[in-house]
Amino acid sequence: MLTRYPKHSKSNRPRRGAALLFCMFILTFATLMVVNILDATTLELSALRNSMDYERALYLANAGVHQVAAQLEADIDWRGTITDGLYPDDNTYTATAVTGASSTITVTSSGVAGSVTRTVVATIQ
Repeated sequence: MLTRYPKHSKSNRPRRGAALLFCMFILTFATLMVVNILDATTLELSALRNSMDYERALYLANAGVHQVAAQLEADIDWRGTITDGLYPDDNTYTATAVTGASSTITVTSSGVAGSVTRTVVATIQ
């Protein structure tokens, strides 16, 4: 007796490799999404760190002005430079008091935080 095998029609022909191709597409898409998320997170953290250093440098410069004012309250004839700090991460400030015009004192203070330096100039009368 002859055995007949059914012919494969185009509709139920086995699709070899289609699942692998689909999985590779999904894997590539997921990898691109993860890389994009990591890149955005790194950018946000860098911007946050820069913003924090910018503000910290301003606060340190203001601290230098206040330190000079306290020194002048103790001795009105004092003129000079105050350097303070090595706060965490090498944050520091330097303030200098010089005699200005019309019996005023000009204070120039610089605060350094990270790679940011901010300067405040104050006139004390």
